[in-house]
This record gives sequence, structure tokens and C-alpha cells, in this order.
Amino acid sequence: MLARLQDCRGGFHFWQPGGGYDRNITSDGEQFEKVEYIHQNPVRAGLANTAADYAYSSAAWDAGIRDGALAMDPLPA
Repeated sequence: MLARLQDCRGGFHFWQPGGGYDRNITSDGEQFEKVEYIHQNPVRAGLANTAADYAYSSAAWDAGIRDGALAMDPLPA
């Protein structure tokens, strides 16, 4: 597993190289779209068959499965 974190020069890193960029989310629909995109990352990477199957995601919680490996904080009232 550590070999996957090693770059071509032998250094270790967790995040992908590059600066990335910020986005302002301006609507509930856009927020849902971004969360769904993130939930689908393990599926696209072949780590799970469905987003809810991936243990380290909030997708199962969003699908109503409340006994997953990763507990979610309650939403503020």
C-alpha cells in the first residue's frame, strides 16, 4: 500500500500534486451534485460496487443505512 503513495522520485505524498482550486457552492442542487460526485469516487476507482458499499464514505448514511462503519454527526437543528 505504501508503494502507491510513492512518487517517481521516491518521495511519499498523500494528496495529488498540484494546487487545486476552490469552488463556491451557491445552491442546494449544486451541493447535492458535489456530494454525489464525491460519493461515486470509490466506485469509479473500482474500490466498491456501489457508493454505499464503501466503508469510509457517508453514502451509506445518506442512503438510510445507519449501522455502517463510519458514523455521521447529526445535522444541526
